Amino acid sequence: MIEKCWMRFAGVGCALAALVGGVSAGWAQEEEELKRDAVSRIIESHDTTLSVYIGRVYVKQAALKAARELLEERGRAAGLGKQWNLQDADWQGAERELMQGVDERIQREVANPAWLKQAWSGLVSDTLNAEQADEIAVHFQTEGGQLQRRVIEWFVGELTLQTYTFTDRLKYGVPGSEQEMHDLQVVTYERMFHGIHDFTHYPDAVRFASTDPGVKYFKMMVMQGVHAVHEHLEQVANEARAVIRSRSALADPYIAHAKGATASKQ
Repeated sequence: MIEKCWMRFAGVGCALAALVGGVSAGWAQEEEELKRDAVSRIIESHDTTLSVYIGRVYVKQAALKAARELLEERGRAAGLGKQWNLQDADWQGAERELMQGVDERIQREVANPAWLKQAWSGLVSDTLNAEQADEIAVHFQTEGGQLQRRVIEWFVGELTLQTYTFTDRLKYGVPGSEQEMHDLQVVTYERMFHGIHDFTHYPDAVRFASTDPGVKYFKMMVMQGVHAVHEHLEQVANEARAVIRSRSALADPYIAHAKGATASKQ
C-alpha cells in the first residue's frame, strides 16, 4: 500500500516538474523573443550613415595606396625614374587596371549598412537583457532620446574618424578619393550639432545619461561599437589590398610602354 502511494506521489511530482519545466522554457522563449524585438528596434533607430561614409573613404584610400605602392615598386624594378608617377598616362592606365572592382566591393561590403547593423545588434544582445533593451528602444523614440541617440552616433563616428586620421590611414586631398571625401563632408555637416543642447528639459534623458542601462549602452557603443566598425573596415581593406597585389602582372604592359617611351626620348 505504501509502495503504491509512493509511486503515485512520484508520478504526480514528475508531472508537476514537467509542467514547471515547460512553463519555464516557455517564459525563457518568450523573453528571448521580446529581447530580439527590442534589440531590433534599437538598431533600426540608429543612423549608420556617418560610420558607413567614413568606411567608404578609408577603404577607397587603402586600395589606392596599395595600388600606388605596387606601381612604385614595379617602376623602380623596371628602372623607371621620377617621370613614373601619378601624372604619367601609363601609370594612370595601370592604376585603373589594379583598381578594377574596388568601387563595387565598397558598395557591396561597406556602403550597404547590413554589416554594421549586424555587428551592433550582437553587441547590444550580449550587453543588455530584454528589459534593458526595451527601455532603451522606447527611450530612443522620445524627443530627448532621439537627441541622445544622435550624440552616440556622432561620438562613434568621431572616434572612428580620429582613429584613422591620427594614424594617417585616412587623409584629405588623396587623388582618386575626392567623391568619397566630399560625400563624407556633406553627411558630417548634416549630422553636426549646431549649438549646445540642454538635456535638462528631458528628465528621461538625464536619467539615461547618469544611470544604467543608459551609461552601459553609451560605453558599449563608444568602445566595442567603434571597434566593430574598425574591425570590419580593416577586413574589407585587407581583402582589397590582397586582390590588388594579385593583379600585379596587369601593370606590365603599361610599365613596358613607359620604358619604351623613356628610351625613345634619350
